[in-house]
Amino acid sequence: MNSSPLMDPKVSIIATFYNSVSLGNFVHKAMESLLSQTYTNLELICVNDGSKDDTLAQLKTYAAKDPRIVIIDKPNEGTAQYAKAAGQDAATGELIMLFDHDDLLSPNAVAEAVDTFQKNPELDMVGMIVKTVYPDGKIKNIHSLHFSLQNEADYKPLQISGEDALRLTIGRYDFHFRGLYRRDIFKKVSFRFTEKLLNADEIVERLILQNVSAIGSCSGIYTHFVHPDSSAKAFNIKKTDLVATDMYMRRFARKNGIYKEREAVFELVAYKNLIDAMKAFRHFRKNLPPEERERQELRLQKAFSEIERAILFKNFSGFVKRFHQVLLSNFNLFSLYYTFKK
Repeated sequence: MNSSPLMDPKVSIIATFYNSVSLGNFVHKAMESLLSQTYTNLELICVNDGSKDDTLAQLKTYAAKDPRIVIIDKPNEGTAQYAKAAGQDAATGELIMLFDHDDLLSPNAVAEAVDTFQKNPELDMVGMIVKTVYPDGKIKNIHSLHFSLQNEADYKPLQISGEDALRLTIGRYDFHFRGLYRRDIFKKVSFRFTEKLLNADEIVERLILQNVSAIGSCSGIYTHFVHPDSSAKAFNIKKTDLVATDMYMRRFARKNGIYKEREAVFELVAYKNLIDAMKAFRHFRKNLPPEERERQELRLQKAFSEIERAILFKNFSGFVKRFHQVLLSNFNLFSLYYTFKK
């Protein structure tokens, strides 16, 4: 438990940018949101992750006007984890948060989170209300940590242990965190995860939670936009990364004694990810070099073999159950089916 008092802590916000101008004028929107914070003791670490458009130039324009802005310009390494790692290494604030280039903060968001830390020195993390929104403005959902809200007015202060929060991320994220970490907690695990994966940052987030005692909440609002054409949602060969993550997380959950209570939802999500990965592999395999094609197929075979069938089939009944039993009886059958199934 960390009980260090926080008088007027510096807050480092790590904002990652990639082709942010061409994707939707996100540099301007993001920087205006960050610079509009009522809490002013900020360090704004802006990581340009190898953008090929005007992103870096626009960031430099903002940095010339505000000394709190620090720019890191790095080549793109294929996944977001390395941009976050660059910011993680550079952050000097007592409190640190991550911010995506296409998201927004309410003007009081950081101030509310800092105030919660000051009133509750036992906390290691403070989460904001997370409002997930489609590009057209339609609200997908609103969460405060592990609770779903109808609207922001329903907010009530919450606390949850790091152990319980971690459990709620196994298989499916039922814990929704966007907010501030204490520096020692945030830097405990590097975002330079050993394997380059599409969602390795989600693995790191779970590893961080292992070191957390208590998590609180505040009424500041983090608006997260979901885009169907984002790298995480797009249909491409990187879909196979998801099955690698699932294999890692299955081992992780078992090792830490948190698999059993979430096993049904874990295996269902892992199976859906395997199906998506197989569809992507069959679609793109002809364009892959022979060595990469072999590597991807071996990855899928391993993921196929590790699916816990007895647990998975508890999610189905009748004909649907029998269909999936047959489909999962043989890898070649499974692969052939998704060669033709679109």
